[in-house]
Amino acid sequence: MSVPTANTVCKDYVTFAETKEFTFTWTIPDFNAWFSQMGSWVFSPRCPSTESGSTTQWVMKFCRENKDGKAFCSLFLQLEACPEPTLNAKYELTMMDAKQVILKSISGDTMFRLCRGKGNSNYIKRDFLVEQMKADNTLIIVCKIFTKFDSVNELKNPKSASARNLTSDLATLLAGEQFGDVSIKIGNRMIPVHKAILASRSTVFAAMFESMMLERITNVVTITDIKPSVVDEMLHYIYTDKVKNVNSLSFELYAAADMYDLQGLIALCRMHILANLSAGNVAETLICGDLHKDSDMKSRALLFLSENRRAAVGVTKTAGWQRLLGSHPHLVTEAFETLANKV
Repeated sequence: MSVPTANTVCKDYVTFAETKEFTFTWTIPDFNAWFSQMGSWVFSPRCPSTESGSTTQWVMKFCRENKDGKAFCSLFLQLEACPEPTLNAKYELTMMDAKQVILKSISGDTMFRLCRGKGNSNYIKRDFLVEQMKADNTLIIVCKIFTKFDSVNELKNPKSASARNLTSDLATLLAGEQFGDVSIKIGNRMIPVHKAILASRSTVFAAMFESMMLERITNVVTITDIKPSVVDEMLHYIYTDKVKNVNSLSFELYAAADMYDLQGLIALCRMHILANLSAGNVAETLICGDLHKDSDMKSRALLFLSENRRAAVGVTKTAGWQRLLGSHPHLVTEAFETLANKV
């Protein structure tokens, strides 16, 4: 029988199953007017909302006809934003009237891909739905999502966590400009940073410090092609996993994240850009998706144009469209082909 010595560390762990579940409801009052005026596809608001800070978001997609004709309405659940390209989940999609009488319900267990819907193109007969809406004229669509179970190990009766917060400590470390072993040079400004942190977050920085590149020899990384404000925001994300000024810097920050292979930051910027897609920025979004080979962003921008044909005239007056005409003429062709296919 072994006896623990003074050098033995004994810890008790407990393993349990964890799942995430949430429900969101899409209510459509005055259904008949909405149904008669809607385009081919209509998207629900995002859930959770962009203000929640969640990096995983969903939307429901409703179409009053399917690809084979007008006999059925289609309903899909779509993974709109996620740090990973795929996510396994169970889901339920239920339609109800104003009295919460269930009209139709389906469920599934599948792997979702970004900006790809799962559901049923023959979800409910169109005539049946219209008939059921005559009484109260309100449609309620409820979606329940259950992420897959994960095994989680935790210390049994762990000691209380330190009041110090790792995120704020690392932010202080960056702001304090102390103990750095490499510097980021922007113009005449030198920012002391830490190789281990940069390399652990970015494969690009890791390659710089591992090989006999100038950055490793001089311990200086010179950045000339990114604005100082964007570099500051990128470093803040590297140290804290948070962004402060994504509203004003989303496109530039996306480009910087792609340059330094910061996949989490790319996902955050993409989520913000697509959540705020409009006639004013759709051309810039299309350029961004094309330049950085982001097929999801590009397809969503083209989809926005095709579903908002009335806004297309306004799009052509934006600075982004003028830039697109001058340096990305092939995108003009793609945009008009998309519009033509919807006519």
